[in-house]
Amino acid sequence: MEADIIIKNGKCMTMKNRETADWLAIKDGRIAAIGGGNQYEPMAEQAGLILDAKGGTVLPGFIDSHFHVVQTAINSQSLDLREVCCFEEIGEKIRQASMEKPGESIIGIRLEVGQLREGILPDRLVLDQYCSNVPVWINSLDYQVSMLNTYGLLYFKIPFSIEGVEMDSQGVATGIFRGKANATLRTNILDHIPDKERREAVSRLMPQLLSTGITTINAMEGGNMYSDKDADFIYEYSEEFPVDIALFYQSMDIEKIKNLYLNRIGGSLYIDGTMGARTAALSFEYADCPGRMGSLRFSQPELNEFVTECYRNNMQLSVYTIGDRAIEMALNAHEFALYHTGIRGLRHRLEHVELSDDRQMERAAEMGIIFSMNPTYEVYWGGKGKMYEQRLGERYVRTNCFREIIDSGVCICGGSDSDITEFNPLIGISAAINHQVEYHRASVYETLEMYTCNGAYAIFEEEEKGTLEVGKLADVIILDGDIMMTKKEKIQDMSVLSTIKSGELIYNRL
Repeated sequence: MEADIIIKNGKCMTMKNRETADWLAIKDGRIAAIGGGNQYEPMAEQAGLILDAKGGTVLPGFIDSHFHVVQTAINSQSLDLREVCCFEEIGEKIRQASMEKPGESIIGIRLEVGQLREGILPDRLVLDQYCSNVPVWINSLDYQVSMLNTYGLLYFKIPFSIEGVEMDSQGVATGIFRGKANATLRTNILDHIPDKERREAVSRLMPQLLSTGITTINAMEGGNMYSDKDADFIYEYSEEFPVDIALFYQSMDIEKIKNLYLNRIGGSLYIDGTMGARTAALSFEYADCPGRMGSLRFSQPELNEFVTECYRNNMQLSVYTIGDRAIEMALNAHEFALYHTGIRGLRHRLEHVELSDDRQMERAAEMGIIFSMNPTYEVYWGGKGKMYEQRLGERYVRTNCFREIIDSGVCICGGSDSDITEFNPLIGISAAINHQVEYHRASVYETLEMYTCNGAYAIFEEEEKGTLEVGKLADVIILDGDIMMTKKEKIQDMSVLSTIKSGELIYNRL
């Protein structure tokens, strides 16, 4: 047998039945052989390339199951405000940007009000102090709030009558947009980005993904808060890029999705909001805002009708649910649809699922519903003193309970929600293994499943990828150590040495 590439001396984790191997061979874009010892040696003389893993872990390529591709790509050129702690630090970044690119609009991302000494978001008067001659648009970390300077307020022309435009005591817009106003503003701005800029930005992103071992992403594009032009771009041009892109078109227009010959719908199709903005729908009051329990975007009958239509059209549905009340509504809708159609096997998904209870897990398992979760949230917001505890009080110990979800029989696939959090899968893997609440922790192997075989299953691609098996697509990565022997707290510091996509070595540090 001939081979194009042989990987030897590896800890090859097939991600099937916990089987391991020492080497694998690749031919014509697929895995041609896999085995133990030195059985690869007869192929070695004819092999085009031999990679020595030197005891490092060899895995199927990582699958990021929740990724905003165009937003991540475009925002890579924006001001990252994640670490700022006061208005003056925001202003310094704005001043620097205006000097480096005079005359161009300024966009800032990842601003967290909880980190600001002032304890409030900057309004237009604050932003005007640092830049008043071009539009300045600042986004909160969860994209639920936008802030504009006065120039931006006039430039983007969002009607002040829309719900969510904050007004001061004199009835004048402050430049802070929430809810519908924020969604309208964001869509209006993103709609005006030309496809040429999208293509250039996504092309720049690809090498970064490959360097972290990502070979497949689930692209959550279009719809409320984003732009349908992003989804249309991914639909039209995804095959140009080296990373596989599974499009989740964030729309409720079933006929439109059918006409595109897509077999899935949704993604960040909002049932509720975020905990940071106190709009995630809870069954109890927010600890830091008594009387407030978040909000739902649909009535139960409305969601029942939509979900049932997805079932009847044999369309996989993915919806955004964070709070327990939103999860409850989604599960109710699925039970209604299942009762009225009897259709199973569509692998419907709930995205995020940050606050599920035991009974909800059981019901999801019974219906075969997948939880698409973002472990890195626990790094940002989990544990004592962080946002979850601020919002939920003692109930913060209930967030992202991976252990219980896995034990209930629900399939979890892992994603980053990039660019809200970093897209490096090793950070997400580490977060699930080292959950801030110990009894929620998943094992190393279980967490790797989230980013490999479970990720493939969640998009109906388990016959092609997600495990290292003869005949499957050769999406393979090599880590710089044995992940099963690495101290759990050090896993996030591991790195990818090589990424092979469809049999082609396209990232390599060996």
